[in-house]
Amino acid sequence: MDTLDCSCRGPLLLHEANMVIDSLKRDIRRLTNDLVRKDTLISAYGSTLRAQAQSRIDMSFQTKFPEEPATTSQPACSTPQQNQPWTEVVARSQRGVLRRFSPPPFNPFNLSNRYSVLADSNVADPAHTIPLPPQHRSAEQSRPTAPPPKPPAPRRVARERPRHPPSSTRPVAVLVGSSMVRHVTLPRSETWCLPGARVEDVQTRVPEVVEQHPTASAIVVHVGSNDIRLQQSEKLKSDFTSLIQTILATGKKCIVSGPIPSACFSDMQFSCIRQLHAWLVGYCSRERVPFVDNFGSFWRRRSLFARDGRHLNRAGASLLASNLELALEAHHTPR
Repeated sequence: MDTLDCSCRGPLLLHEANMVIDSLKRDIRRLTNDLVRKDTLISAYGSTLRAQAQSRIDMSFQTKFPEEPATTSQPACSTPQQNQPWTEVVARSQRGVLRRFSPPPFNPFNLSNRYSVLADSNVADPAHTIPLPPQHRSAEQSRPTAPPPKPPAPRRVARERPRHPPSSTRPVAVLVGSSMVRHVTLPRSETWCLPGARVEDVQTRVPEVVEQHPTASAIVVHVGSNDIRLQQSEKLKSDFTSLIQTILATGKKCIVSGPIPSACFSDMQFSCIRQLHAWLVGYCSRERVPFVDNFGSFWRRRSLFARDGRHLNRAGASLLASNLELALEAHHTPR
């Protein structure tokens, strides 16, 4: 009995499966027809929109630049016309109104001065030259001579006053750098912010820093972002070498804070600052100068920069201060 039921149920299931497949095929054909119809409507609608847009462009162009009226032919005349030394010019104002400049009146008489030869000979004779009074002299003769241009003043970078004064009047370290260190504060240290400073500008201020802070045993420098714009890699390397050697010659410990890849740098500037970072790593390693690697800490972290994408915000300044503080502790700077 069970075998008979199974033999009867098999064709029934196959028939039901065929019906389901036929239904699915009908649905697929219906959906395909709907897609074709909608694609046709979309194509027709797009063609209509393009035609309307082209017609609007043509109408606006004709409204803005109207066609000039055709020139009327001159009436025939038996009197021969003379060649006139003037040309009729048609000018168009901003509102599209045509304005014609009237030609000068025709003068058939040739007027001349028969005594011009005598006048020229009298003027050419220096004995008959009469000096003009001051009020009749030309503007060029009465104009005073301009003083020679002054030579350009030497470039000087001013120092900002520290917004957060050091905790002690006898700092053990001094941070000198560009506007990137404006909000950076270190324990028992003073920050010298020189907006717009380059490497050579910091080098000129090293004697002043040493003189004003004799108790400081280390000088931390963070500079180089403003030199990247000049795209003079060899000069930048030479300036960094002179700066480091100048600090070491004073008997102070030199700590170099590595460059920071700003978020607004172009591909060329990023390549230059990457090369500078690699060169500083090798040079400081050879000279045994402590180097603070800031490249990985700030790369692709837009949230650490201000709105201009170039300077650091409070979070970025705090991260830079943490990196410098760890470098001071690692190299046994007195606290």
